[in-house]
Amino acid sequence: MKKLLTALLMTALISGVVFAEGQNDTAGPWAPEKGVEWVVTSSAGGGSSIFTQSIVEIIKSEALVDENIIINYKTDGGGAIGRRAVSTMKNGAHTLLTFNSGDLKPLVTMEKGDLDGLTPLAVMALDGQIILVREDSKYKTIEEIIDALKAGERFIMGGSKSDDEEIYNAMLAEIGGDLEYLRSDSTGEALTQLLGGHVDMAISKPAASFDLVSSGELKAVVSAGATRFADPFDAPTFGELGYDIEFQIYRGVVGPADMPAEAVEFWSDVLAKVSKTSAWSENYINKFLLVSNHLGAADAKVYMQKFEDMYTGN
Repeated sequence: MKKLLTALLMTALISGVVFAEGQNDTAGPWAPEKGVEWVVTSSAGGGSSIFTQSIVEIIKSEALVDENIIINYKTDGGGAIGRRAVSTMKNGAHTLLTFNSGDLKPLVTMEKGDLDGLTPLAVMALDGQIILVREDSKYKTIEEIIDALKAGERFIMGGSKSDDEEIYNAMLAEIGGDLEYLRSDSTGEALTQLLGGHVDMAISKPAASFDLVSSGELKAVVSAGATRFADPFDAPTFGELGYDIEFQIYRGVVGPADMPAEAVEFWSDVLAKVSKTSAWSENYINKFLLVSNHLGAADAKVYMQKFEDMYTGN
């Protein structure tokens, strides 16, 4: 009996060691265990779409995530439906949301939400805006457009939600005139309206309009940034013309409010790795004339909060 008890005890000890070693072998940093949904609240073809696709392509080419990442466009309600779906998700470790200042403003001013409903994961870049006309437009410069507005001519301007509309509102305040705004779900849709002659000019980011401007179909007439863009978007800034109109937006990524801490760490690390690749700098930042401005999860939260405070007046 003593020998039997001793044998059973030794077996138990050995099993415990093997089990513990097995745990150590399999334990490690969190990683996705199933397909990942990446929500974009603007239509395909716009700046947010290009931003997201660029990141996903780098993640795949660099093998940073083993599971598949599926981009899901949820544009209903100006993106409000997609933002709400992500913010209310429980234990959402496998869901990401493309999020910029143009998404944050309607979230806090119209949808009664705030950053507490989301988990900032990264700020990746700063983007600017440009106003475009068709190559065959009657007006070739912003000065000609301003003179026509002041002379009483009516113009229709196309653009997407929020940040684009802020430029329109600033133009009304600074320049005035009979200027109407046609809101689209994305910059890509606004550019389609311009190409089709449904609007006289459109607001765009360089990323969304790069091919159309490079081919000569569209022409840049004014920049809403602090400085001019390089070719093919070289055009005067509003500031050069004496108008106080200047906007720059951040491009970032967030997750659901209760995303587990280990998932936050994982995605923040993945996005940091993306920002350091040559593909990111050459094929996105430099190609589309953005400013590289990576911030990890903690710093991104502080940065985005400043925008929220500005929008809410806090």
